[in-house]
Amino acid sequence: MLQRRDWNQTVSWSMSMSMSMSVLALAGLGLAALRYLDQSVTQAGLWLFVGVTLTTGFFHGALDIVLIQREFASTRRWLGAVVVYGAAVVVLAILCAQSNWLMVLALLAMSVWHFGEPYGRWAHGTWVHRVVAGGAPVMLPALLAAPALQHILPMAVGLDSARVWTIWQTMAWCWVGLCGVGMAVLRRRLLSKPLWAEVAAVFALNVALTPLMAFSIYFGLFHAGSHIYRVIKRRHIGAATAQTSGSNRTFTHQRDVAIAATSLGTLALLLVLAWYLQSGSVAAHAHYSLLNGLLIALTAVTLPHLVLVSRNARWLTAQTSSRPLGTQHVKFDT
Repeated sequence: MLQRRDWNQTVSWSMSMSMSMSVLALAGLGLAALRYLDQSVTQAGLWLFVGVTLTTGFFHGALDIVLIQREFASTRRWLGAVVVYGAAVVVLAILCAQSNWLMVLALLAMSVWHFGEPYGRWAHGTWVHRVVAGGAPVMLPALLAAPALQHILPMAVGLDSARVWTIWQTMAWCWVGLCGVGMAVLRRRLLSKPLWAEVAAVFALNVALTPLMAFSIYFGLFHAGSHIYRVIKRRHIGAATAQTSGSNRTFTHQRDVAIAATSLGTLALLLVLAWYLQSGSVAAHAHYSLLNGLLIALTAVTLPHLVLVSRNARWLTAQTSSRPLGTQHVKFDT
């Protein structure tokens, strides 16, 4: 009996190792292909950044309508919340347009906090876990790709590029210091495999690729992709609960309409982007307005998006729910 158990454990371990090696091999091949594209196609990182921002990036942000519907029980209240959300985006966009360096400072700080959202990636995580994980995709480029970033910044923020660079590097070194202090103080609590595997993967991306390409892969595939998956998964769980209990059918229908409308909007943006690139109408002098406009839009939508996701973080990762959707109000705490 013991021999059979040992044999089963050995087979299980071998299969696990084989699967891990296969995943690593595929990841290596994918990274090599991306590096070749990055090196051989002019502005490949820029166009990938524009592409993921207008597709998966837009889609994962537009699904906030599902979270708003969950937060507010009546049609009047969630319509009012949509208006407030839109007004907040407009006001923030106007403020960002007035000062590029303040915009970048706000975007970096919010990105660190938002990208580090635990989502069950590590148990009993502290705010240090969150800053370490969330800081990797936005702070490592300033440490590993200084020349490339200094080339990109004038296209993105114009005359404020020198001040933005100083702020970014200062924040990056503060992040490194926090990682060191966290390792010294928390020790084993910070030695979480998911945490450091994620940081290592982001490190590899930034070593192999240019900053825009590396961030585009992280933002478009990992961050936006995982958020879309969670929202759609929770929608299916909510629909099953509503079917079983006979309640919340209205909210389920509204979520379906919201997801369908978001999908059509994303498709329309993708077609417009394809036409824009195919037309060859993008001149070199247009890069500043293109990148700057995208940064303003990203910063403006990040704050209300961050607030909604943080309020719904536990709901997004829960397997089941005993309370009807649309009536839960669970706050996220770290």
